[in-house]
Amino acid sequence: MDGYPNIFSIELHHGGSFTKFPNIRYINGQVRYFDVVDIDEFYVHELDLMMRELGYDGTEIMYYHFRLPNEGFDFGLRALSNDDDVRNLS
Repeated sequence: MDGYPNIFSIELHHGGSFTKFPNIRYINGQVRYFDVVDIDEFYVHELDLMMRELGYDGTEIMYYHFRLPNEGFDFGLRALSNDDDVRNLS
């Protein structure tokens, strides 16, 4: 967002699965957007809260990943499991 360099929108894909390497794809999932997220206040805990808002109760094991900009899933997919990973996302 212009004038707010720390604010971003996050596109969450959930409820699906990844295909195998090579040509990894995410299939049979849904997409939800969360807007006005402040990177300075964004931690893994916030992802957990977003997932609860999507109807997940927190009893499932959740694996978070993000894709590097301009990269495909085969080589651009990175784990997002702790707050250090979140800082690398920014």
